[in-house]
Amino acid sequence: MNILIFSSYFLPHKGGVESYVYQTARRLVKHGHKVWVLTSRLSGMKRAERIDGIRVIRVPAIDVLPDRLPVQLPLMADIRKMGKIDAIITHTRFYPLSFIGGMYAHLNNIPWLHIEHGAKQVHYENPFVRLGSQFVDATTGRWILRHAKVAGVSKASCNFTKKLGAEKCEILYNGIDAKFFDGRRKKHKGISIAFVGRLIREKGVHDLLSATKGMKVRVVIVGKGPFEQELKKLGGTFVGEKNHAQLRDTLSGSDILVNPSYGEGLPSAVLEAGAMGLAVVATDVGGTREIIADGKNGYLVKSGDVKTLRKKLAILVKDAKLRPRFGKALQKTVREKFNWDKIVDKLEKMLRSL
Repeated sequence: MNILIFSSYFLPHKGGVESYVYQTARRLVKHGHKVWVLTSRLSGMKRAERIDGIRVIRVPAIDVLPDRLPVQLPLMADIRKMGKIDAIITHTRFYPLSFIGGMYAHLNNIPWLHIEHGAKQVHYENPFVRLGSQFVDATTGRWILRHAKVAGVSKASCNFTKKLGAEKCEILYNGIDAKFFDGRRKKHKGISIAFVGRLIREKGVHDLLSATKGMKVRVVIVGKGPFEQELKKLGGTFVGEKNHAQLRDTLSGSDILVNPSYGEGLPSAVLEAGAMGLAVVATDVGGTREIIADGKNGYLVKSGDVKTLRKKLAILVKDAKLRPRFGKALQKTVREKFNWDKIVDKLEKMLRSL
């Protein structure tokens, strides 16, 4: 099959959707398919290249909301060069490029699969931006979910798509490369707590830094974003973005991962930490409870509840036996349920049935 994927961001840009697109696309290439990714060309990026057999085409884009919302100027000539397209995949309903990809599929009668990564409307502090995101969900987002074959990265994502108008939704879980995130741990002194993700307010990093204030722990923040300078005022050790090997190294020297987000589809950071055998405390948002069984392989807390987050972290910091017990139980769940190869086998069957 000749498969065209519309993804607003892609490597080297870091993020959950980018990782999902890369992991699925490279496996589809290994299965013998020709895979194109049409994405944003941001500063310093190549116009076109191949990444592990994936043909990447980047079109001009303006980052309207830094690190959140690029608006592209796609060139139809680029798509025509790809030849006859057998299937189109779009990701996340609120990106303009997903609507453009859907329109292209619709107008040219090309089979189209939309994969939704969200599980609720996007939360913004700015009331005008929040109103704009609600408008998008009610218009182009709703159109996408009514016209495409829809999949979601979690049960929560699927339930959300149905609220916005999707008739049916199949689950295509986010996954983990368990061979890479192999669970090897490094000896280190003290207790190290890690966060991995974009430094935007919706990720709740400020809650983590508030919850750990005064604790005798090291808090390592992996990622970058527009909220970084404000967060640095609250403490923590900021190490910037990491490639996969560097991230694995950071996790191998950590004891606990905290995902204090206000909204998720199915958080990649929790899967990666689980594969590495870390204890996890995460907010009960989106599909996170499909990974974490509260009190059995980690802790779930309400988003924004700093007091309870601190309480759960204090338990894990103090209990040297509970941390590895949670870590091993979560590792088992992640490796059995969120396997990329099984997920891509299902994706391939869905594409053939479009």
